[in-house]
Amino acid sequence: MSIFGSITTSPLISSKFQFRSRVVVAGSYQRYLRNTILRHCASVSTMLDSSSSADLPDFEVFEGEPELPLYTRRPSAGCSTVLVGRQQRKFRYSVEKSLAGPGITLTVYGDSKISNELPSFMAGDRVAGVVQISVNNGEDIRAVHISLRGRVLTGRTSDAVCTFLDLQETLWTEGSGSLEANVHSTNESDYIWPYSLVLPKDVAISQVDGEKEQVFPLPHTFTEPGVPARVQYELEVFLKQTKWKRNRRIATEIGCFQSNPNRIRSGYIPSTSSFQCAEADGVTRWKALDFDLTGIISQFHSRTVHFFCTLSLKDPLCYTRGSYIPLLLKIRSQDKQALELISSPDAAIVQLNRRINYKDVQMCGGKSSRWSSVVETVGAVTWKSHEGTLLEEPVLAEYSSTIIGKVKLKRDLAPSSVIANMAIEYFISVHPFSSPSFQPKDNKSGSLLSQMVQITTDLSSLSEYE
Repeated sequence: MSIFGSITTSPLISSKFQFRSRVVVAGSYQRYLRNTILRHCASVSTMLDSSSSADLPDFEVFEGEPELPLYTRRPSAGCSTVLVGRQQRKFRYSVEKSLAGPGITLTVYGDSKISNELPSFMAGDRVAGVVQISVNNGEDIRAVHISLRGRVLTGRTSDAVCTFLDLQETLWTEGSGSLEANVHSTNESDYIWPYSLVLPKDVAISQVDGEKEQVFPLPHTFTEPGVPARVQYELEVFLKQTKWKRNRRIATEIGCFQSNPNRIRSGYIPSTSSFQCAEADGVTRWKALDFDLTGIISQFHSRTVHFFCTLSLKDPLCYTRGSYIPLLLKIRSQDKQALELISSPDAAIVQLNRRINYKDVQMCGGKSSRWSSVVETVGAVTWKSHEGTLLEEPVLAEYSSTIIGKVKLKRDLAPSSVIANMAIEYFISVHPFSSPSFQPKDNKSGSLLSQMVQITTDLSSLSEYE
């Protein structure tokens, strides 16, 4: 049974995605999972445009205080982060009561700071809400369960699914007491149960049977067009009925965001003097990466020229989405004319590349070693200034030129992540310089230099996390 629905938007987020919330009966779970194509939010500080999709159950979104009381933090070192003092947003998904079975309403309280079309949470948060069952005959109900699963999907078959998170809670069974103890206060034909599931900050996965488990940070929700691999979190209510009745389910995706313990934000464009001071006083603020470039200059007269280059990135190599990566490129050569040509901001090509590695079938089974990669450019340097100086060497004079720039990081970039059979990695790459009068000697199309960097999420400006 399908009921159309739509959801309001929030002015907090600006990228686009689509999602489906499904109602299925027993035996159809694999079918709807295979047919699902999701696009998830990768940013909490941009706004998502409203989108609607057919074949959705009814749902509503409410701003304001939840019906449930707020949770308090347990006084233990390893306790979860709960939505204390943070505004919550109520999401409600439902399937109507019919001859096929009871109606089910799933209510989820997401963090309003990061929730738009999906209820969303940080790693370590509690996923809490209410399950309400509207029955024709309470005697038909045998059990009510709720589960939260996290999966990496790298294909269309069940073998391409790796479940890294499986949280379950039994809300009621025949053996747990009378169903009437959970009757709704205003409607005797409705029954209600609160639920609470804690998202861990880390998960342990055994990649091959019999081998020691590896611990991974809970991955960020990830789905993008053109990338077969995705990370999906699904909250599901399962209603078990008598053997004469078909079991019923209602499910929806939720968003999960990594918590960034590193509060360092890149937002500082250096000057050459500050760079030199950092070298002089011994303070490590930059990571220097050296590479050489050899080519033929055709201007005035053809000749082979050698360049000695240093790319400096602000250290540590960890940058926040929505900010930028400051960098300096210093080029040295004994040929002044060649240096002037090659040190033009239009000639130096520095890019931010993303590589997504994924295994075609379930890594947890350890039956396949086939890996695939999707590599794309997600940012390019913008050079801000240029200056040249003459350096005196004991034997010969050497000229140098330094250009300063930055790589803007989009707010909707998926953060760096590694989980079981999928990895999202970012690299700063320097490519052969482009100039009409210069031809690289090796004429290589690959990069001259590649340095891995970490892209993270920082929500400190949006909400207070302990």
